[in-house]
This record gives sequence, C-alpha cells and structure tokens, in this order.
Amino acid sequence: MDVSKGSASLGDKMQDQSTTLALSARSKLMKRTNPIIGEGINVNDPARGGKLVARSDLPTSGAFSNVQQMLNYAVFTKIDIGTDKGIDSTSAIFTHYFLEEHRDRVKKVMLKLMGNPSSTNDHSNEGADELGQITFQGVDTPNNGDDAGCDKEGTKMYTEYYDTDAPVVVVCEDAWLFPDRDDQKCDDLGGKLTDDFPILGHLVLHEYTHWLWFLQEIIGGEVVDEHGEEKASGYGLENAYHDLDKKYALFNADSYAWYATEVLWSVLCGKDYEPPGDDDSDSQKTA
Repeated sequence: MDVSKGSASLGDKMQDQSTTLALSARSKLMKRTNPIIGEGINVNDPARGGKLVARSDLPTSGAFSNVQQMLNYAVFTKIDIGTDKGIDSTSAIFTHYFLEEHRDRVKKVMLKLMGNPSSTNDHSNEGADELGQITFQGVDTPNNGDDAGCDKEGTKMYTEYYDTDAPVVVVCEDAWLFPDRDDQKCDDLGGKLTDDFPILGHLVLHEYTHWLWFLQEIIGGEVVDEHGEEKASGYGLENAYHDLDKKYALFNADSYAWYATEVLWSVLCGKDYEPPGDDDSDSQKTA
C-alpha cells in the first residue's frame, strides 16, 4: 500500500469525485453499507467487478459481504453451529498472528468495521456506515505519488488518501483472480494453510485496515506492510504467521486479513489447519 498526495492529477480528480459520492452515500445507507463503485469497475462483469457485490441468487457471495462474514466469525462465538473460533474463545488461531496483549484492540478494530453490533444476532447494521465513504476503482493511478501502483510486484490492491474520510482503493487486474467465498471449496484447501486460502474479501479486508482516518483512534498508528528500520515485510502467509515479529502485528494489514481468513475456513470447513511450511507459495501476497 502507498498513499499519494501529489499535485493536481487524475488521482486528485478521483479524490474530489470520491468525496462527492461519499457524501451522497451517507444519506442512502442500506442495511449492509458497501463502498462506492468507481471508474473502471463493472459490477455486471461476473469475472471481475461482479465479484465485489452479492449475486441476487446467492446473498452470501460478493467480497464486501464476505468481509462482514469473516469479521463476524472472527469476533463472535458460533456455538450454535458446533464450533467456537471467536476472538474470545480458547482457539489458538488469534496467537498465530498477534500477541495476546493485542486481543482487545484487534477486537475493537473488527467490531468498528462491522458497525459495532452488540452480538452475532444483531443485524441492524451489517458493516460500518463509514465504509460507504470508500471508493473502489479500477483505474491505476501510480503517478499520484512515488508508488509504482499496480506494476509493483505482488500488488493486487492499494489504498490512496488513507488519512482522509474518503479513501480510494485501486483494484488491480490480478485481484480478480481471487475467488468468491462460494466458489472456494473446503476439499480444495487440504489440511495445511497455504496461499490458496484467500478469497477476494481477504484483499478487501486488508485494505480496510489501512484506513488511518477511521481506525487510528483504536490502533494508535498507521497499519502498514513493512515495519521497523529493517523494513521487515508483513506481506503474505509466511510473514504474517511465522516471520514478522509479532510486536508489529497490530500495525500489519495482512495479520488482520490472515487471521480472519484462517478463522473463516476453520469454521466453514469444521477443522483446524496445520501451520504453513517453507515450501508454500507466496504468489498471492496482498498489498
């Protein structure tokens, strides 16, 4: 992720458009508050933009909806469906990615992105109203700053204007290779965590956590992808699970995304997964 604050450019115009649309969206909030669909994304294309929104015949589909499902499973207990992987449970998944001392703040971050529901049965606001202020666009704006944009190796999405109330998430072409939740099958995942686990919602959640304006009060700083003087990478499963010093995890976007992803599949598939190994691919690292 890189945030750009350059001179008047296509990116600046997008920012102005995003702010206008965001203000409009606030007065048209729906039960589930989805981000704005901007230029370069066609939600009628089922292989690309259509993956962001729920299909009419499958309400559990769509990346925006999938993020809320991931957060719900990660935050709340699910005794009613025979498993309990929620953040307050005895499940070890949380400490695969975070320090124990991070538990309360990670929970607050996830609840805020959900719109602070009171319980798993509270569906009065499935997604924070503020999510309607984010614009997702398919137009790459690398000249908005010093970032390489979608040409940067491994980048699937990146966020601009993350310190404002109207951020812009750029969706790169490679992001559309990630499946919808309902197109991913438990039998395809095996018994060990690999880079085959992320769905498109994994990338969206990663980008949500970069939103400094919205989450700074809880986290106390920027959520980034590289940490410390050594620029230690927090990208990808191996780094988030094994290699990154966990003291940085609260400020690492992929730690949130991978935590929620492991919980999601552990609940849906009814199993615990083995840790990733050194032979796992890192081809689907997120940005």
